Amino acid sequence: MSSMQSFVTLSLLGLGLSGCMSLSSTQPLGVQEQSLPESCYASHGGTRLAQIRAIADALESQGYEVRASDVELGLVSAERIRRQPGLGATRQWRGSGLGWSGNRRGGFMLGGGFSDPFDVFRSDPYSVERVSVSADDQRYLAVRSVMVVSSDGFVIDARPASPEPFCQQTHAVIDQALARSGATP
Repeated sequence: MSSMQSFVTLSLLGLGLSGCMSLSSTQPLGVQEQSLPESCYASHGGTRLAQIRAIADALESQGYEVRASDVELGLVSAERIRRQPGLGATRQWRGSGLGWSGNRRGGFMLGGGFSDPFDVFRSDPYSVERVSVSADDQRYLAVRSVMVVSSDGFVIDARPASPEPFCQQTHAVIDQALARSGATP
């Protein structure tokens, strides 16, 4: 009986430790603040409501679709999805299931039709760009991440992408939207 108790104790301890290691980060998009350029932070004039409206307008003018916004938190999240033409014709780790000889699970197919014998013709993957502009006291932080996803839904590549030119352009477009709305930039 004691060996069963020690097994249960070790199992519970293992589950507890693995749960602690898988807790999510407190940073949006998992970005370290020290790694962001100073141009990703900017102050904007006007009321918080005018700022949030200007941020949403600025992101929409850049081709993003606003997914969420919160005036109290000072947060606007948006994303843009683009096809990556030509990247679908690559060899992947698994096949399409059919070849010249029919189903790979066995059997033989008689008849006609072209069934991609070399496993090269697929739908193109797409990139998902996510932008989050959030208030940090009186300043706003612009953060972007880019993820490339296969047509089957598998993530091919994912990384934060907040270079200095992106941050400068985003904050400049926000200032222009504030000026158009009549708020003081």
